[in-house]
Amino acid sequence: MEVAKMSTYFEARQVKPEDYLDYTLPYWLKKRLPSNKDALILDFGCGFGQTLIALKKIGYKNVFGCDIDDHALNYCRSKGLNVEKVDNINSFVEKYKGKFDMVLMFHVLEHFRKSEIIPTLKAVKELLKEEGVLIITVPNAQSNTGTYWAYEDFTHEYLFTSGSIYYVLTMAGVRQIEFIDIDCTEGLPIIKKLVRKILLKMYKAKVHFYNKITCSSFHKPSPEIYSFEIKVLAKK
Repeated sequence: MEVAKMSTYFEARQVKPEDYLDYTLPYWLKKRLPSNKDALILDFGCGFGQTLIALKKIGYKNVFGCDIDDHALNYCRSKGLNVEKVDNINSFVEKYKGKFDMVLMFHVLEHFRKSEIIPTLKAVKELLKEEGVLIITVPNAQSNTGTYWAYEDFTHEYLFTSGSIYYVLTMAGVRQIEFIDIDCTEGLPIIKKLVRKILLKMYKAKVHFYNKITCSSFHKPSPEIYSFEIKVLAKK
């Protein structure tokens, strides 16, 4: 009997390095990068290294990545990227504690079990220098495609709203939390930005209308964010 080859995460998700050849950093991220091009930046969960490559293209010299996927890490190394496998997060933090000016976690946190999320954030926070910055993106359960993304990636353990990501960051001891580019309009031309804001107001009005009809509600202190992902800037 033939034994099936075990696929890696990226193979099973039909994701290839070639998918990122044209990747460029989004405007909302570029405007928040350190002004010092010698700053130490960690991409935690770097995948095929597209963010690291893009950072190097605009002059950042000290970029570093980590991941758990050997296939992705081998590809990164073939491109000359400085990457490391994380077998144990506590050992990794002990090795690099207080080293980085910025840590990026793009669509990583949702892959941890619920019980692991706050301990993971506590650990990642320790990687930052005293004035370091942590930027996180996670799938948004409140978005139009929230339910889809809860199940499209089988390895997703949890999706977030603005309230739940605020909660876990606060419980991890983060002292400053800022939601970034809530309307997804940063960097857009003025006309396109205006049109998007108008359409978003109409969408919100519709949601609020049906909330009244169905006697539903939102948690008032939590910002209403409807984009595919929630973007958060946090400081240690």
